Amino acid sequence: MFKKERLLSLLGLLLVMAFLSACGATTAPAAPDAGKANAGTETSKDAAPDTKLATKVVKDVQGREVEVPVQAQRVVYVGSNPGDLLAIGVKPIGATLSVIASQIAYPEQIKGIEDVGYPYSQEKVLALNPDLIIFDDWDEKGLAALEKIAPTVVTGLDDATPTKERVMFTADVLGRTEAAEAWFKAYEEKAKATKEKLQLKGDETAVSLLLLGKEMYVMGNQGLNTTVYGQLGFKPSPGTQKLVDKNERFVDVSNEVLPDYMGTDIFLLTDGGNETVALQQQLMDSSVWKTIPAVQQGRVYILDSKFNYDDPLTLDLLLDEIVSVMSAKANKK
Repeated sequence: MFKKERLLSLLGLLLVMAFLSACGATTAPAAPDAGKANAGTETSKDAAPDTKLATKVVKDVQGREVEVPVQAQRVVYVGSNPGDLLAIGVKPIGATLSVIASQIAYPEQIKGIEDVGYPYSQEKVLALNPDLIIFDDWDEKGLAALEKIAPTVVTGLDDATPTKERVMFTADVLGRTEAAEAWFKAYEEKAKATKEKLQLKGDETAVSLLLLGKEMYVMGNQGLNTTVYGQLGFKPSPGTQKLVDKNERFVDVSNEVLPDYMGTDIFLLTDGGNETVALQQQLMDSSVWKTIPAVQQGRVYILDSKFNYDDPLTLDLLLDEIVSVMSAKANKK
């Protein structure tokens, strides 16, 4: 079960799928610079909730009507995409960080946020005395206990909901719609400029492979591929297209079937764990790997698996990383 949770956390592309929040009326970020903390609201861990806060009713993604503060002051986030909140200037008092803290691409921005564990500890959440809980986790069974602590809004179930749709809804709940609109406007401009830098011919097809411990996965419609296909102009390889058509997020594969998924380019997601490193070496030493045209032509791009999330901060950092990796590879040819 833990392996499943760990994999989902890396895909969560959003988890995909185990892993912050608080709000105030502050200035929206001028551009999606994930390397800098946004000038948003950081909720206090000491202040008790203001019982006189104005409220509104929102309908969450499960169709539940929830009465929430108009300006929440003490938000706890349950999910794997804390960047959804941080990008719009909201820093939660607590979040499910125990699994993702070492896996995300923006560790500096989660400093000061209380880890409530994963799965979350009911006692730790209760101790933070939140006035709002944002829930974006695949395990719906965790909802019931949270609803007894504070108003709980489901913004997603760590599913394949597009990032912009998920974040804009979250921003609406938190009163940060203008900040979210500004972020996506700047991001879309940066993505366009990044695509121009890559100078693709238009016929490139790509596959994303995730190495995780002893397992290898082909990514479908989530994680890294939301950028590779959705922003940069690569087309899914024929094998990957079948996953996308079925709305599948990933599938585990063996070396023998790899050729069925290959495209002109390969994005290889990996990490520094001993088992993952050993698997990567085994893969690259295999006869199957050495016969793949993309490998023979030097069109394999290795990325840290921390870039397999689809929260706004990761998406922004990923644009820079892809340019860096692909440029370095091109300069070696």
